[in-house]
Amino acid sequence: MATSNSPSLKQELRDCNDTLDSYLRSHVGMTLKTYKLIKAVTQLVGAAAGIYAMRLGAPPLAAFALVAIIISGPEALEYLINDAEA
Repeated sequence: MATSNSPSLKQELRDCNDTLDSYLRSHVGMTLKTYKLIKAVTQLVGAAAGIYAMRLGAPPLAAFALVAIIISGPEALEYLINDAEA
């Protein structure tokens, strides 16, 4: 039976969150919990903005692009921070 030396998913997530938390504390002055709260609110507002834009008659592709940009912004930031720290 072969054993795997790679870390578990739980350990990888913990390492990722620790890296993000230390970066946010040292460069921005906020905790990981605050960042995740801001991220969730931003994504909720992005989805609401897309729905509101469609109700006002915006083209569906433009509304989708608006939602995609607003929702993917914090995700891209997380990726860049973790990639830079690795």
